[in-house]
This record gives sequence, C-alpha cells and structure tokens, in this order.
Amino acid sequence: MAQKGLLDLSSYAYHSDKAVALTGQWFFRWNQFTDPVSLVKSPTYFTVPGTWRTYTGNHPLYPRELGHCTYGLRIRLPESNQIWSLRIPPIRTAYKLYVNNQLVALSGQLAPGPATKPWTESKVVSFLIPDQEAFILIHVANYHFAYGGLRKPLQFGNPSVITQDREKSLLFSSSVIGALLIIGLYHLLLYALRPRDKAPLLFGILCLTIALRELFTAETVFFLFFPDVDWALAFKALYSTFPIGIISLTLYLHTLFPTLVSPVVRRIIIVINLTFLALVVSTPATTYAAWATLISPLAVLECGFFLWIAVRAAQLKKEGGLILLCDMALLTFCVLNDILHQSHVIHSFFLLSSSLFIFTICQSLLLAIRFYTSFRKTEALTVELQTANQTIEQTILQRQDAEQRKEMEEMKTHFFSNITHELRTPLTLIISPVEQWLQTLSNPSATLDKTPLQNTLTMVNRNARRLLQLINQLLDLSKLDAGHLKVRELPGNLAAFLDDLVNSFQLTAEAKEIRLHFEPLLIPEQVLFDDDKWGKICSNLVSNALKYTPNGGSVWVRLATEPTGLNGHFALRLSVADTGYGIASDQIPYIFNRFYQGDDSRNRSFEGTGIGLALVKELTDLLNGKLTVESQVGRGTTITATFPVRHPYADHPFLHSPLLTNLHKAEAPIATSPLPTAKISPNAGDQQAPFLLVVEDNDDLRQFIAEHLTGAYRVKTAIDGQEAWQICQKELPDLVISDIMLPVLDGYQFCRLIRQTALTNHIAVILLTAKAAAESKIEGLTAGANDYLTKPFDLLELQLRVDNLLHYQATLRDFYRLQLTKPADAALPVQDHPFLSQLYQTLEKHLDNATLTVDELALEVGMSSRTLNRKLASVLGMTASEFIRNYRLRKSAELLKAGHSVSETAYLVGFESPSYFGQCFKELFALSPSDYIRSVLSEN
Repeated sequence: MAQKGLLDLSSYAYHSDKAVALTGQWFFRWNQFTDPVSLVKSPTYFTVPGTWRTYTGNHPLYPRELGHCTYGLRIRLPESNQIWSLRIPPIRTAYKLYVNNQLVALSGQLAPGPATKPWTESKVVSFLIPDQEAFILIHVANYHFAYGGLRKPLQFGNPSVITQDREKSLLFSSSVIGALLIIGLYHLLLYALRPRDKAPLLFGILCLTIALRELFTAETVFFLFFPDVDWALAFKALYSTFPIGIISLTLYLHTLFPTLVSPVVRRIIIVINLTFLALVVSTPATTYAAWATLISPLAVLECGFFLWIAVRAAQLKKEGGLILLCDMALLTFCVLNDILHQSHVIHSFFLLSSSLFIFTICQSLLLAIRFYTSFRKTEALTVELQTANQTIEQTILQRQDAEQRKEMEEMKTHFFSNITHELRTPLTLIISPVEQWLQTLSNPSATLDKTPLQNTLTMVNRNARRLLQLINQLLDLSKLDAGHLKVRELPGNLAAFLDDLVNSFQLTAEAKEIRLHFEPLLIPEQVLFDDDKWGKICSNLVSNALKYTPNGGSVWVRLATEPTGLNGHFALRLSVADTGYGIASDQIPYIFNRFYQGDDSRNRSFEGTGIGLALVKELTDLLNGKLTVESQVGRGTTITATFPVRHPYADHPFLHSPLLTNLHKAEAPIATSPLPTAKISPNAGDQQAPFLLVVEDNDDLRQFIAEHLTGAYRVKTAIDGQEAWQICQKELPDLVISDIMLPVLDGYQFCRLIRQTALTNHIAVILLTAKAAAESKIEGLTAGANDYLTKPFDLLELQLRVDNLLHYQATLRDFYRLQLTKPADAALPVQDHPFLSQLYQTLEKHLDNATLTVDELALEVGMSSRTLNRKLASVLGMTASEFIRNYRLRKSAELLKAGHSVSETAYLVGFESPSYFGQCFKELFALSPSDYIRSVLSEN
C-alpha cells in the first residue's frame, strides 16, 4: 500500500505470479491538470480507491461528483530496464495516464469542464521503465456521471501476470454472459411452446436483463463488442436493467406463489421501478445515477420482501420454496454488501454479479423441477386417459359390432327375401311351362301347335338365362372377395362389342316402348379390354336403366374417348342415361353397396337383389376405373364409368415409329389437326451441324434413335454413363439424349456431372426413360436435365424437343455474342454464366497485356487451348482469339466514352499500335474510334 505518494516495490519479485494493487495514498490535486513536479512540490494526498465527495461536498446517498483532478504515484521498482504492465479498471470518465511523462493510455476526450467526452473500457498497457523508479500520473475528468475518480484500484506487475489475469476475467465474464443468454433464450422458447405458463417468460426476461448488466460490469465486455456505441445510451441501457429486473423478479415470484405475493406491495414495487425507469430514460447520467444510490435502501427493502416470500414458501412446503429461500438469502446479502461497498462504508468486494448468476442457475433448477412434476402428473393423467379411452373404445366397438351384426342380419334377411323372389320367378316361368307341355304330350289325343311351343320355349330360355346371370353375379362377387377374379385384356373392337350387347336389349326395350340408343364417339377400332368385365358392367347398367324407366321413355348408351397422351394410354367414358324415376340425393352414396335397396314407393315394384350395381362398382374398381352418378328425381339418372385403356401396341418399344404412328392413325379415325413437321437441317452431313450424343444400354433402341437423328445431326452413341461422360469431356456435344437406368454411371449421376463441371455445363440434356413417375421426373429435372421424355415416345416429338433446345442454345449464343460485338451501351450479362464471368475477370486482369496468348488464357481457366476454343465455339460461336480481341475492343469503347484518347485507349486495352487498334475497332463496330467519340459527345 502506498504511503504519501510512494509505493515501495523494491522487495517485490519481478517474476512473481501475483499483481500488485496500487492502493493507498496517492498525490492528488483537485480541479487541476498538473505535472509530477508540481504534485511533489506541494503534496496533497488522496486514498485510492476513493470517492470525490470530500471535495464536492455531496451526500453519500445522492452523489454528484463533478470535477477534474490529477492523481500521482511514485513506484520504487526491484529492477531496471524491465517491461511492466498496468491493468486499468473501467473508469466511467475521461482520463489520460502517463508513466514517466510518457502517455501510455487514454479514454474519451479530456477537458477541464463539460466539454469532456466520457468513455468506459478496461485496458492493459505495457511500458519499459529504464530506471528503478516510475512515476504514474493520471488526469481524470468527470462532468457526465454521478461518480468520479479512481473507485477501483489499478493492478501493476509483469506483462504475463497482468495479461493472464485479464484473460481469466474476460473468460469468466464471457462464460457467465453466455450462460445467462442461453438460459434466458431457452426459457423464452419454453414459453413460446407453452404460452399458458408465464413463469418461463418472466424468468427468461430476468436472465436476459442480468446478462445485459453483466456486459457492462467487470471487464465491460459490451464496449469490446460495440466500441462505437454512444456512451450515454449504453449507460441508460445499463441502469434500465435494475428496474426491469426487479419488475420481472416480482412478477416471476407472483407467478410461482400467487397467494404469497401481496397485490398492494406488488403494485408499489412496479410503480416505483417504472418511475425510476422513466427517470433513466429522460434524465442525464449525473441525475439518474445519483437517484440510483438514493433508492438503494428501497432495493434492500424489496429484497427483504422477496426473502419473506421465500421464507413463507419454505414454511408452507411449497414446491421449490427451499431453493428460493437459499437463493433470496444469498441475493439479499450480496445486494446489501454491494450498496455498502459502493458507498465506501465497508471495504469488501462486489458480489452481486456472482450471486445473480447463482440465482439464475438455482431458479432454472426450480423451473426444471416444476416442469418435471408437471410432466410426471401429465404422464400419469395420460395413462389414466389411455385406460379410460381404451375402455370407452371397447364399449363403442362392442356397440358398433352389435349394431353391424344387427344390420348385417337385416341385410341378409332382406337379401335372401329378394334373392328368393328373384330365383322363384324364373324357376316358376321355367317349371310351369315345362309341366304344362309334359301334360300335353302325355295326352295321345292332343295336337301340337308349333307357335305356342316356340313362344313357351323362348320364355323358358330367357328365364333360364336370367337365372344363370343371377347365379354368375353371385359367383363373381365371391371371386372378388377371394381375389380370384383377374383382368385379362385382349385386343378387339370395343365399339362393335358394346353395340352387339346393347342390341341384345332391344326386345326388352321394345316391350316397354323404350327408345334404346347406342352412340360410339371417336373410338379407336382396336383397344385392349376385358370383354367379360366390360360386358357385365354394361349389361347391368343397361338392365338397371330399362328396369327403372317407365313405358315410353328413353335410354342412351354413349362411349367416348378422353385422351391422356401418356405411355399409349387413354381413357374411355361409358355413360348410361335414362329418363326414369331418378334417385334421391340422400340415397346416391349407397346405391353401389351390396344388397342395398332404395326405400321409394315409386320403384318398389321393381325391387331386385341389390347386387347388380354393387358388381358394377367392384368390377370398375378392378379395372382401375371411376364411377360417377348424376340424378334428379322424376327426370332420370346418368351413371358414368371412366376406364383407362391401352393401345394394343402400347408395350412395344417402337410404338411411335413412323410406321406404327400411321397405323394408329388408320385404326383410330379421330379428327385431329395435322402434326407439325420436325425441322431438319439441310446440311446434316456438314461438320458444322449440331453434335448429339445418344446414351442407351439397349442396342436396338440406341441404334433406332441414332438412325432417325443422323439425317439432321452429327450423332455419336454410348452404352453407359461412364463412356458418355468421357465423350462429353473430349468432344463437347451440343446436346445429350440419355436413359436413366444405365450401367456404371446412371443418368442422374451423369447429368449432375455435366451440370457441375465448367467445361460441360453448357450442354443441353434430355432424359429419355421408362420411369414415368412424378418423383423420377422431379429428380431428373433437379439433377439439371433440360427436358424429360418418357418411353414409349413419339419420334417426331423427340425431334422437335431436340430442335427446340438447339434453337434455344443458338439464340443464347447469339445473345452473348451480341454483347461482345456492340459498344458499351449495356453491361455484360455474366451473372448467369459462371464460365464467361471467369473469362471476363481473367481478361480484365490482363487487359493491357498485349502479349497475352490463347494458351495463357486457357491456362488461367484450367483447360487446354483446344478445349477453350471448343467451349467458346459452343457458348459464343467464336474462337478464343476472337473472344480476346472482341472483349478488348468492347472495353475500349467504355474507355473512349469515359474520355480517354484513342492512343491512350489502344495501349490500355493491349494493342501495340493505335493504327491497328483503329482498324480493328472499325471492323467490329463500323465506326472509327474518333467517329465513336464524336457520336457519344453528340448524344450527350
């Protein structure tokens, strides 16, 4: 400790692992900035650390320590010619620090009055002391804060010790701040997930408030992170943490123990702290910092109130009460200690930061215990609810099972009554006529009349067939249930088949004077279909329509196509419309249920078995079809069945070759517009024709595609992705047609390689594959494919897609070429073309290098000159040398427009001769450089 301005460290070991606190009696001069000589000649002493209130006359509870002064201290050292360090604590004023008349540190802007600009930061400074004595001189000014002077001691020692202590302190502060931020954000997230519980919200705000306070204390980490922040705003933020923290803590405790927190006291605390917060926001630091000391006793009272709540919670054995009691006891003690230490009533240490950190950790534990208890109760309730739900579900299932059994019994009774009626009627019409004729034949005197016999046998035959149809329907339903009914498609003329079937009902229709019509609309002559399933569906629909159509009505059977254009498939729509009684809207959802009979007095006389429409529905589902019903009571019903069907040659790999395309046209007399003709290059054999690469592992298909494209393009083939990739790198095709399912390297991987490689990323890619799923198409396009075509494909469509892509490439090539062959009226469009962007940047670096060669440019971009020429030919349609010259000339136009002379511009863009530059400029832009300058000036 210093005595009368001298600190004797002659016995102190330079390599000691402990720093020396520069406390004790320093030289002092109030309201003067003096030099060491003046201080020593007429000495006045001041204890450091200490308060200025001795000179300002302020009360300890409301300090306004404004003024400036000089501190001085002589230090006797153990060794000479050693480097020493000072650790300067945060001095919330402006100061300058000298060692042996050498300025070693400053903070803010020093002035002997309000012109002072304060700043706060913790520093470590090092300096060489050649002798064995050092004189430390500090000029301090404070006109903006309630407290002034050296209120914390400086630390002195060798650099390694001082630096290590500073780093430990920074590490500790950063760790505490980081932990508080993480805890606060975590609890705010808990609140966001469960907004009903306010405790995590309030505790999260409290943690973030404490973390903000910690940023300004100890090592003032805040000012290290934000060195340019306004000092006044920063300290308003610091002092705002006190009222916000008290309010958050009050509401937090109220949330935990609502019955223990007095509403009156809670409101008083909130009002006092909101008032202080308003004071902080609206007044300068000299005012609100002084008031902060004045309300310190209130802070002690508030902590006492919180401690009383904790004691009551512990006495009542509230959950977390004991933890809160320990926390609040520690916090209250530390608040009281810091207030007394701040006022220099006692000489201890500031403990509030550590106690606040411990407080947050313990409260996190308390909330965790609350959450654990809540989760445990929730789990117990969940188990109880699950047990209750299972009991309820079992009861409901038992009731449903009983109701379903009852319904099934009623349906079975109803069905067997109907089926008995349906069986008895045709059997009666078979047995009775047969018995009658047997009696007639047994009478020797009877004469035979052929006409009645013929009519009777016709009736017997009809009813026998009806009986057979009913039995077959029952058998079909049983097969469907067992999964034994399979789809067997054969090529045939569906329109003719249905025409014959509908005509078989003409006698029935004529008997009821019903007009029965069949209308096939644009149906291909040959399709693949299951005649058995189609026949049963159509028969039941027509039979049902005739049954429920009154005499004199009409029934229309229509068959039409709905083309989809996918893989040789299209849809056929079969609709049966009648002018019958119609179906009520509430009954429509049930008409396809087995054994269902609508309860309608108008059609009760037509009651049947309830299996015809059910069989239609299940056969339609078997054929992947869809049924729709439209009906109006009294106006009729339309039942529509839509089925996907295939062309007989849909599975053939060359379905859409020109031969089969013509065959398809002949077989399907559908009115279509003429197909466009693919654009064929007239010079396919020319080396300038587009170069295509076909990648397909099927030999026949690969040869088929290549043969049909060779007439228009130069074509090369590959059997796997690896071979195709090697060809792409060596020969740079304009377009690639590739399968996906390839050996060695599949189509997706091959496509990605093309797109991710600068050498090949301009090549267009068409994926031609049998993988027609939407996921496969998305994966192909994501891999970088320009187009995606599924097999079987139309060769004409493939040729058009190829031609369109090549046309787009040519258009893009012309666009990029045009940017290099016109003056600088528009920016170079390089943002969407990484390869050109790289070339432009490279040329920009060598713009004035007249000796730059194509080989050097190729080396810069990592490829051979031959590859560079081929790449530029594909992208721009020009050679590398043309590209270099055109780029230089375009840049020259920019320079001329900027005001450079012709000669100067020529050398700036790498031309060795201004005359040759002028010749090249005129060849490209059709203007000499001088004429171009005049045209630019005239425009301006």
